[in-house]
Amino acid sequence: EYFDVYETNPDYLNIFIIMLENSNLHSPEYLEVALPQFCKAMSKLPVTALARLSKLWSMYGLPHTRRMMETFQQLITFTVVSNEYDGENLVNDDETVVAATQCLKVVFYASILGGDINVEHNEEDEEDSDSDELTLHELLGEERLYKKGPQVDPLEKELGVRPIDSIRSLIPFEDFINESLNEVVEMDKDFTFFKVNA
Repeated sequence: EYFDVYETNPDYLNIFIIMLENSNLHSPEYLEVALPQFCKAMSKLPVTALARLSKLWSMYGLPHTRRMMETFQQLITFTVVSNEYDGENLVNDDETVVAATQCLKVVFYASILGGDINVEHNEEDEEDSDSDELTLHELLGEERLYKKGPQVDPLEKELGVRPIDSIRSLIPFEDFINESLNEVVEMDKDFTFFKVNA
């Protein structure tokens, strides 16, 4: 309800830090109401706050980071298997799944930051992107149709680290894949929404 609470009181983050210390968050009593509400609140935090959480959690070590990852993964799986999705009821519209996935992303970056990374090549990439040369699509006036690559994740930009920078993350990347979610995501619709920025 209070979208600017973090700006007025940065200590607001302590709530999220303390809540995730509860080792029972993945129990059934929390999965149906408390954890989804927690994820929705966390997903509404500004990018600067999410980056601070990710940096902090990256210092916690593997057991703690894995427990957080498993908690969010369990919520996603529980929500997906508890609902029926179809052409009218898309998983993309499920607030709990979306919020838990956004929380999982914060842990994903914490895992990268907590492992071995190499960000030296990022400066080279920035220099390459400042080129004055026009692409074929720009010459044809089609640059809007063919974007220069994937959109940059705001959290990635705030942290100054990309998944490709990871030499060895705390948690292997494949552990962040949720098969239950992959089975119900309709890629064709998802890709169409992405292309039209819906």
